[in-house]
Amino acid sequence: ENKEPMTKKLYTERRFIRALEKGWISVEGVVSRFAKSDFNPLQHLGTLTIFMLVVLIATGAYLTLFYRPGAEVAYDTVAKISSTWYGSLIRSVHRYASDAMIILILLHLFRMFTGDRFWGPRWLAWTSGWIMLAMVWLTGTFGYWMIWDERAQWMTEFMMENIAGYSGLTYISIDLASRTFSNFVIILFLHVFIPIIIFFFINIHSLPLSHSRWSTPRWAAAQALVGLIVLSLIRPAMSYQPADLGRMVESVPVDSLYLILLPLTDMWGNVIFWGLAILLVGSLFFLPWLASGRDEGPAIVTDAKCTGCTLCYTDCPYDAIRMVERNDDSGYPKLAVVNASQCTACGICVGACPVDALDLKGGYNGEQVFGVVKGAVKREMKDGHPVTVLFASQRTQTLGGLPAKLNVNEEKAAVGVTEWGTKDAGRVITAVLPSIGAVNIDWVKSLQNEGVRDLALVSSPYYDNVNREDAYSILNRLQLRPALVGEGLHWLEATPTDPKPVEKLLDVLHSEAGQKNKPQPILPEIKQRNKLVPSLVGGLIGTVLLLGLFAIALPLDVRTGMAAADESALRIAVDAKGKVELSEIPEGITLPEGADPEKIFGGTHFPMSVRVVIDGETEFEDVFKPTGISGNGRIAALEFLEVDPGTRLVEVFIKDDSDDYRLAFSGEVHFEQGKVNILAYDEKTDTFVLR
Repeated sequence: ENKEPMTKKLYTERRFIRALEKGWISVEGVVSRFAKSDFNPLQHLGTLTIFMLVVLIATGAYLTLFYRPGAEVAYDTVAKISSTWYGSLIRSVHRYASDAMIILILLHLFRMFTGDRFWGPRWLAWTSGWIMLAMVWLTGTFGYWMIWDERAQWMTEFMMENIAGYSGLTYISIDLASRTFSNFVIILFLHVFIPIIIFFFINIHSLPLSHSRWSTPRWAAAQALVGLIVLSLIRPAMSYQPADLGRMVESVPVDSLYLILLPLTDMWGNVIFWGLAILLVGSLFFLPWLASGRDEGPAIVTDAKCTGCTLCYTDCPYDAIRMVERNDDSGYPKLAVVNASQCTACGICVGACPVDALDLKGGYNGEQVFGVVKGAVKREMKDGHPVTVLFASQRTQTLGGLPAKLNVNEEKAAVGVTEWGTKDAGRVITAVLPSIGAVNIDWVKSLQNEGVRDLALVSSPYYDNVNREDAYSILNRLQLRPALVGEGLHWLEATPTDPKPVEKLLDVLHSEAGQKNKPQPILPEIKQRNKLVPSLVGGLIGTVLLLGLFAIALPLDVRTGMAAADESALRIAVDAKGKVELSEIPEGITLPEGADPEKIFGGTHFPMSVRVVIDGETEFEDVFKPTGISGNGRIAALEFLEVDPGTRLVEVFIKDDSDDYRLAFSGEVHFEQGKVNILAYDEKTDTFVLR
């Protein structure tokens, strides 16, 4: 009994996601008209992402050699790197590769979503993909901060406003360079170290796969590199004005792929922005459980039939089959055991098994389907009709890749019979399987022995198969049995949304001219595909496509600025030990000379209340408590107040004991548009000092 809730829908029933998949595959199909699967970048998004990471590490290693951390030198060293053509090129490639990586990850995630490859056994790949996206975003954000220009200043302003405390106070200190040097070193370390961690997560990402593929096809990698270089030459990466925390950022371009939080939090506020961000990202992260479907799996093994040949174990793309020791009277040393939690019901193992020992629990039985096909073949041949048998995947049928008149049922793996061409031209018997990899090699031999005129295997493009190794599995079986690859066997790779290639093939096979000039079958290469060379048009199309994708980063460089830059501002900074009411010393105890009773017996630390009055109006009032778990640490606070430009009378009152407020600052302060004045508390004089 299948325990999967019936409220969850099958692949064929999830119509909204199928509509998105059709749209995406149609776009891929346009590219595939000019560039075959090996050179279609949209079918290599995962490995291209890894290639971008390699490019980032290689260019980053060069940049790190010349970069010097610190508020006084960081900007100048970046400017020096960009002063030479090769330094500027490497920096620009580094910048655009980081944008490209975000774009490729998002497209890869979208492709996995539209293909229903995010739930069930694939949950780990989906969630680890989002974690890696967050790590890439964080690494890139650190990279922008390290330049220490106006973008870095805005990020620092954001941090000062939201984290405040000692971290924020560091950036308004008089000795800024010395106090922030450690921050620069830490950020540089994280910027270098996180990409190494990403490689670890890539390994986790591919854990569910038996034969993971990390390397990008060499031509796709070359196309990507050309795209990055061209984009870098069109618009080199550049720095903007040096960071100056004494002024607000009026207008600066920010990379929306990394820094969109700056203008959005400035406009919407932290609660709305982060609330929406957490809701959206959280929903996407938990999508495998929020929007899961169901399949026809898992595969089940009929123990009595299993010979322990390991073919299913070798072919399974998801490492869902294990061979275990067998202790029965079968005479076979091994038994195949399916891990149901990793099975995706692709049916490849069913096609691999030479003794029909595997079926899918949801109802697919390869032996039964082939029995129907063979029965239909015998009936049609008995009636004197030449027969073409066509095998296709359920995905191809669902997305519209088979002509409607083939008369197959998309709900289940089924068999349809129809005449094609003139009445005497022949019959087409179509079988829809879970995947093209579910075709058993012995079916080919049996159908050839029955006298079938033509046998067509319809596959998605080699790198577009939803179960990764559909095409590889059946092609490998055929190439291991070359005697079966004779006249009448046809391999067709077609976009699964386009029925025209199938119609064209059947028109040829069911015509007199087509039968007279039937070509010898040529199976695609499966072991040396990386050495294939694209046509001139195919290579150019792939390069232009990647250049276009990477160029998305250009319009996403949005010029924006801090909303408060139209005004002026006042920062209130507090860094103080605060006053302490000492605990009473127990009777009979005399402390030695020089002993600190506070450290020995403790006491009550008073919070500090601060009130800011501008031109007689209270603009700010708050209470700041001592830090630390026990509440006995220092008092740290950093507040940002927007003030209308002009000369204003500013008064600051504080209370840090049981007494009333006392005046800590009073004087006229000139507020200039876009400029920030700082009032910092000086504990020695118990006053605020204007800087």
